[in-house]
Amino acid sequence: MSAPTETWIIDRFEGDRAVVERALHDTFAWPRAFLPAGTAEGDVLRVAASSGGRETRLTITRDEAATTARGAEARAALDALRARGTPSERRPT
Repeated sequence: MSAPTETWIIDRFEGDRAVVERALHDTFAWPRAFLPAGTAEGDVLRVAASSGGRETRLTITRDEAATTARGAEARAALDALRARGTPSERRPT
C-alpha cells in the first residue's frame, strides 16, 4: 500500500514559519526548519506520511518539475494581463 500524499505550496515566509497552501486553498503555518533546505516561496512540495508502530514519519520533497511548471504558468498569466494593458489603454469593443 502506498503512503498517503499531499501537495503543499509555499505561499510565503513569516519569520521562522512558512505559510503553506494545500488542497482547496487551505493554509496553515509550518516550521521553516522542518522544510527541505533551500525551500523558497512558490515551491511545490510532495508530502508523504508513513506509519509504523508508535510513530508516523513525514517525508517532504521539493517537486522540481511541478515548481518549474507552476512558475511558467504564473509568468504566462502575468504576461497576458500586461498585454491587455491598463483599463485606460483599452479601446471600447
